[in-house]
Amino acid sequence: MVSVLMYGCKQDEIQILREIVKDIVAMHLDERLEIIKVESLTDEVLNSVGTAEIGFVDIIEKNGLQIAKDLRMKFPSMDIVIISDSTVSPVHYLTPDIRAASLLLRPFAYSGIRNSLEQLFQTMQLREISDDKVIVFREENEYHRVPYSQILYFEARNKRVYIRLQGREYGMHGGMDILEQELPDNFRRCHRGFIVNVGYIREVWYSKNCIVLKNDVEIPLSRSYKTSIKEAMRSGKDY
Repeated sequence: MVSVLMYGCKQDEIQILREIVKDIVAMHLDERLEIIKVESLTDEVLNSVGTAEIGFVDIIEKNGLQIAKDLRMKFPSMDIVIISDSTVSPVHYLTPDIRAASLLLRPFAYSGIRNSLEQLFQTMQLREISDDKVIVFREENEYHRVPYSQILYFEARNKRVYIRLQGREYGMHGGMDILEQELPDNFRRCHRGFIVNVGYIREVWYSKNCIVLKNDVEIPLSRSYKTSIKEAMRSGKDY
């Protein structure tokens, strides 16, 4: 499933974007498209979103620029598409704290939008192949692509492996031992049933055999994996 978030887009624009993106997704990925329209970015809304690969943000709308910046902070790997017009100078949105992947200027031209989004999806695919920044898995009859940067931890329970995000959880088939070997270096086994993303660790209570994540979630730490976690925490790498 490909999740697309939209903020401030007009209804007729949403229909155009939905039609184009749905067609491109079907052509390149053969996955279901999920459109998430939001009016604000409260913690409750962000947690319900879970993960999204693309975000369309109308910066003409009130707080549009701030919404784009907030999205970048919440979803570091999201491809943000700015929607604007000639009345707004590019210096306001072509900034490091937004890092827009593409720009759509009003008035919209169907062919122009399609060409821009085709290029965006091609870039996404090339990036995933070269950088291996997403995990692809099947849940029931759907394929999902989740950026590693959004995964807090993996948990094994009830004969399945669960991928835990900030506000969402996916289940998939597989074993922790094989998964551990395939994951990037910032994922470390901390327990027989847990693999943690070191970048989300806030603190480690070695005496209590517990890891506290940045969202205050606690996960167990086994004695046999303490050395690995200590090495990761001491390395100073920006995971």
